[in-house]
Amino acid sequence: MGFIDKFEKRIERFVNGAFSKAFKSQIQPVELASAVKAKMDKGAAVVDRDRILAPNSYVIKVSSSDFTRLNQHGSLLSEITKQVSAHAKKQRYQFAEDLAITIEPLASLGLGQVQVSASGSKGESVASVSWKPALDFGGKRYLLAKPRTTVGRDSTADLQVDDTGLSRTHFAIIWDGSNASIEDLGSTNGTRVAGLKVSSQALSPDTGIEAGRTSFVFRVVASNGGRK
Repeated sequence: MGFIDKFEKRIERFVNGAFSKAFKSQIQPVELASAVKAKMDKGAAVVDRDRILAPNSYVIKVSSSDFTRLNQHGSLLSEITKQVSAHAKKQRYQFAEDLAITIEPLASLGLGQVQVSASGSKGESVASVSWKPALDFGGKRYLLAKPRTTVGRDSTADLQVDDTGLSRTHFAIIWDGSNASIEDLGSTNGTRVAGLKVSSQALSPDTGIEAGRTSFVFRVVASNGGRK
């Protein structure tokens, strides 16, 4: 796990731990950060080969009741901003102006509902963002070019890993262009996802995978999808 990932996890633990008792059945602050990150990913666009531009201004709208409770915690917005900034750095996003996040009440929303609007990247000549799956391990990142990528210690695996604890072909990552899953290929020692042994299941970005003596992290990263 890299520095940015550790930082982001630390912020999430702070947001969840420090505020969970106060919010109980109401909206959790980490949900606000997740909603902003999802909106940021959706609005990201490639300006040139080395520049991915994301909207810089976000307005989070919540119910009047949630807004009142959220306002009782003065440091909440700054912590959400830190978490979103860490996500942007990890995805190599850039902003036209400084990142700005505000929270507003919206009477038509019910308790626990969230709406996020974004602005700040219009007027640029952009290209669409293409999302690519990747595996991080051993201090390196490996992009997965195939719809089905096998991982193991043998040269017959698409991604060969020098680990005698792995089977010849240990597990496979399946990618359909937007969603991923993992499948254990009858390995001797098994495959664990987020600490749990699995045969096959859906795979979310930034999820840890353990196989043999190696720890992997599944990523979904932005790349240039071609100019419009």
